[in-house]
Amino acid sequence: MKQTPELDRVQEKMRPGVLTLKGFLGNDDRKLADIIAADQQALLRLRINADQIAERLQDLADRGADLMEQEVQVDNRYLIRVRDDRGKIPSPWEDGLFEKGDVDLVDQQTGKALKWNRLTLRLIAKHRFFGGYGSEYRIDPDVAYEILALKPFVDRSPEAI
Repeated sequence: MKQTPELDRVQEKMRPGVLTLKGFLGNDDRKLADIIAADQQALLRLRINADQIAERLQDLADRGADLMEQEVQVDNRYLIRVRDDRGKIPSPWEDGLFEKGDVDLVDQQTGKALKWNRLTLRLIAKHRFFGGYGSEYRIDPDVAYEILALKPFVDRSPEAI
């Protein structure tokens, strides 16, 4: 994947203090195109896709939601806390505003944790961006595969047959 002028503009918006206090890149100094390409390689190696991760995270968030924002156990494996916050956050791709609020998940089998919000899911599903290394909201494909019990993706589209 090549770093285009559009990706340069998007990456500039991802820096700390532009759209969010901490930004989207963590301590990752790679080009945005390289970050996305590396995660795509991980997905290929794992034989899963970004949509599977985004859909599974959304399902867990839906099932872990509690009116009092209490921690909920899901699937006898995950402790999930869904918190709603006021306000919206813009996508660095300028393709929408997304409700604030975080989902924190702890896998009781591995002790590993994930944190995401609605914008995180959009960036994964639409732009294949999982966050930079060290980002608070990074969803590492290897970690997601390990703790979300994902199955290898089978392409059933007519083109794949």
